[in-house]
Amino acid sequence: MLSAARRHRALIDSLTASGALSDRRLVSAFRSVPRHFFVPLHGAVTTSGAPLDADRAPERWLEAAYTDAPIVTRIDDGDADRGEGVPTSSCSAPGVVARMLEAAGLRDGDRVLEVGTGTGWTAALLAARLGDDRVASVEIDPQVLEAARAGLVRAGRSPRTVHGDGEHGLAEGAPYDRVVATCAATRVPRAWIEQTVPGGLVVLPWTAMEGAGVLARLTVHGDGSASGPFLGGLGFMPLRSQRPPPAAAPSAEAQPDETRLLHGGDPIAPLTRFATAFPVTVMVPRWRMGLRPAPGGTGRRLWLASDDGRSWAQVVPAGTAWRAEQAGPRSLWDEVEAAQEEWRSLGGPGPDRFGLTVSADGRHRVWLDTPDGAGWDQD
Repeated sequence: MLSAARRHRALIDSLTASGALSDRRLVSAFRSVPRHFFVPLHGAVTTSGAPLDADRAPERWLEAAYTDAPIVTRIDDGDADRGEGVPTSSCSAPGVVARMLEAAGLRDGDRVLEVGTGTGWTAALLAARLGDDRVASVEIDPQVLEAARAGLVRAGRSPRTVHGDGEHGLAEGAPYDRVVATCAATRVPRAWIEQTVPGGLVVLPWTAMEGAGVLARLTVHGDGSASGPFLGGLGFMPLRSQRPPPAAAPSAEAQPDETRLLHGGDPIAPLTRFATAFPVTVMVPRWRMGLRPAPGGTGRRLWLASDDGRSWAQVVPAGTAWRAEQAGPRSLWDEVEAAQEEWRSLGGPGPDRFGLTVSADGRHRVWLDTPDGAGWDQD
């Protein structure tokens, strides 16, 4: 069985070789903070649901700790009676953490607020890079925070950790040079911007729709606005106050207002690929989508629903073609087709060409190439 130290070295070597880690001070921080100190000995699972137990299967547990993948550490906020099986806290994948901290452009002397302590590993890395007294971290779940504090003690780190709702930031200690969120947001909380110095950065996973998130790096301006680019796809659990309602797929008995045949290739495939789906998620407001088996097990169907539940659409196989059905005050499939056509007319830009501006009054606008370029309001 490989030792934790050897596995740790191999993991960091792979992150540097891949380019995920390049800042030498961050590399040093990653090398100084073992990840397994922050993985629960019992009760965690891999993303595929495999249980991790340091006593019963120590090698599997240690292997998971030093694999570049997230580890689910809490389900349903610890409420066993909820029975939803929804992951609500995790130890993020090392490569993802490296991307976020590299994007934060950390400098000696920076003061950083982390929103979402989780297991405490990211807080420990920040403290190793900047110093314990330069890092504060806020966590909404008291049991998660207690476990994180124990991990920090094992790692010999002591950043400030606070129990509270990260949506409100942490006014005591503000302003910060960097705010780094380890939870996804659709609406960037006003407090994160207000508690960051002008010229400072807010780094967060941003999403217009669950499952289509990006890494956003926003520079805070003196007028109270913030703006910056998206830096590729990134999935995180949502900020608790911004968790989306359960997806409302149309029922099998729902009757469409309109039905028409679609020709010209599989219309579902582009909406299952991040690069082609993400632009549509920002161009079409307030909607959800998902996949489910088609009737009779003959493939898959795509469903769409407006956030208010009043409109829906679905696309299903129909022999050698496809059939689109829609109902309600919005013609959702028409909106999606129009967004795809607009995206093609713009040259089919990838997610990295988009960015976000949050105005001083809280309005959100996604833009293409520059803040003054083509844009789509998210309000």
